[in-house]
Amino acid sequence: MNLYYYTLTTASLLGVMGLFIFSKPKIALGNISDLIRSKKAAIFFLVIGLVWFLYEHVQNLGDADFGEYKYIIGFIAAGVAISSYFFISDFLSVRAFCILALLYSREVLDSAFLQEPQSRLFLVSAIYCIIILSLYFGAWPYRARDLIKWFDFSLKRTTILGAILVIYAVLLFVVSFSY
Repeated sequence: MNLYYYTLTTASLLGVMGLFIFSKPKIALGNISDLIRSKKAAIFFLVIGLVWFLYEHVQNLGDADFGEYKYIIGFIAAGVAISSYFFISDFLSVRAFCILALLYSREVLDSAFLQEPQSRLFLVSAIYCIIILSLYFGAWPYRARDLIKWFDFSLKRTTILGAILVIYAVLLFVVSFSY
């Protein structure tokens, strides 16, 4: 995909998430709170992340990039995914979702490479925020639970977050037509 489609995709994802959080903050917090420790969500996100990694990154390795070890890298990645389910299953869905966010961020940043700086500024800024949050919650996934409790303390905070996400999604949607 190109920068235009990634901008629309990111705007759509942020917009849908923001509308849900803005319109039903209590339900959204409850669903997210249930999701962070869900075993089914962990399996779902892990499988998608593993397939994405194997297909997009390991499959395309050249000889200079350890291409002759594709199968070994694939088996190690599958072993890490399977063993992480059995040995570090607490908050695994948060970690697996962070993996997906980082893989998506790489694709978006690759599409924004060598584009005009003015046109990609808003998308790349959002993606870098996603990268920072993914690294933070990937390293300390229990902090996602603490953040949800902080938002649950005052639903006004949750509504403001939803409004910010919707406004940024509209901004990204408008900016996408300038490409």
